[in-house]
Amino acid sequence: MNAICLNFKVHQPYYYKKYHFFDIGVTHDYYDHSRNEEMIRRVSRSCYIPTNNMLLKLIERYGDKLSFSMTISGTTMEMLENYAPEVLKSFQTLVSTGSVELMSTPYYHSMAMVKSSDEFKCQVTQHQKKTKELFGVSCRNFANTDLIYADYLGIILSEMGFRGVVTEGAKYVLGWRSPNYVYSNPIARNLKILFRNQQLSDDISLRFSNSYWAGYPLTAEKFSDWLCRDPNHKCVTIAMDYKVIGYYMERSSGIFGFFENLPQTIFRNTDFKFLSPNTIFSHSDAVAPVYIPNEISWMSAERDISPWLGNELQKDFFRKLYRLEEAVKRINEPKILEDWRRLQSVDNLFDMNFRWLNEHQFDVDNPQSPYEAYINNMNILNDLEMRLQQIRFSRMVIRNKLKNTVEV
Repeated sequence: MNAICLNFKVHQPYYYKKYHFFDIGVTHDYYDHSRNEEMIRRVSRSCYIPTNNMLLKLIERYGDKLSFSMTISGTTMEMLENYAPEVLKSFQTLVSTGSVELMSTPYYHSMAMVKSSDEFKCQVTQHQKKTKELFGVSCRNFANTDLIYADYLGIILSEMGFRGVVTEGAKYVLGWRSPNYVYSNPIARNLKILFRNQQLSDDISLRFSNSYWAGYPLTAEKFSDWLCRDPNHKCVTIAMDYKVIGYYMERSSGIFGFFENLPQTIFRNTDFKFLSPNTIFSHSDAVAPVYIPNEISWMSAERDISPWLGNELQKDFFRKLYRLEEAVKRINEPKILEDWRRLQSVDNLFDMNFRWLNEHQFDVDNPQSPYEAYINNMNILNDLEMRLQQIRFSRMVIRNKLKNTVEV
C-alpha cells in the first residue's frame, strides 16, 4: 500500500521556579504554577485549539480516508485537566471520531528505559491508564519520548504486548535501506517498526518557514510531487511536534493552509492514503529486521541521545536522579514519587545542553543557562533526598515507640 502515516507529538513540560540553596528543607513546592498555566494556555490558543478544529473539519470532510496518530504525554494531559479542560475536550472530540490513534509513551516524557526497565514499564502503564480514563481507548502501538529506540527497548515493548513502534529513520542505522517500509525488531520479530522519513518530516517541521531554503515556499502541490518522484515512497511516516502548527510557525507562515490543502492535493495527485500506524501494522508484513544496538532519536544532527546525556552536568544529574529510585519506591509517598518522576522529563536534561542554541531553534521558552539549570535541578533533587531521609527517620521513631509500648 502507498500510505502516509502522520504522527504528532503533543507534550508540554512542567516549568520549575528558581529554587535556591536556602530553599532546601524549607519549601517543597518546586513548580512555577503561574508560568505553567500561562504556557499551556498560550500553546492552546496558538496551536491546540485552532489545529484541533482544523483537523476535525478535515476528518468530517474526508471520513475514513484520513487517519493519523497522536502521542500525548501524561504531563500534558494533567495540565489540560487542571488549566484548560475545554482544550482537553477538543482533543477528546478529535479522538472520538475514530480517525485518531493514540500512541503509548512514558507518562513523564522521560528516558527511564536507559536506566530502569521497571520504571519505564511503570510509566508506560500509568500512561495507558490515563489514556483509557480520559479518552476511553487502549493504545496498541508505541512512540517513545522523542522517538528514542534501540533493540533492547523493542524486546521490552514486545513483552508488554505492543504491536509496533514509530522511531527515527536515522541514516546511519538504515544505511542503503529506505525508511518508507515496515521493518521489525531483529529479536522480537513480532514487533514491527515504522521509521520517520527524516527529509520530508523536517521539510515541514524545520524548513517550512525558512525563506533561504531551496524548497521555499513549500506547498501541498510541491509536497505531493516529491512523494510521487521517489519509487521507494511506499509507507511514508511524517512525525513532528504538534506545536509546529501555530506555535513555532505562526498562522502567517501559511502552515495552516498547507495542512488544510494537503489531503485534497494528495488524493487528487497520488494514490497515497492517510493511515494510522495500527492500520499499517495490521495490513503490512515487515520486509526485514533492522539492527539498532544503540539508542537513536529524532533530536540533534547525530540522531542519538547526546542532547540529553552529552555532557557531565547532564550525566551527573541523571545518575543521581536514578540513584534515588529504590528509596523513593520503598518510601511509597505519592507526592515524593510524583516529584521524582517529573524530574525525569527530558526537558530538564535538555536545559543543561550547551549546544541547544545551535541545534534546537524552537526551544526558546527557558532562559536559563545550562549551569543555572543544573544548579536548580540539583537543589530540587537534594531537597527531595532530604524529604526521604525525614520520612525514614519519622517512621523509625514511630516503630520504636510502638515496640517500646508493646514491651511495656
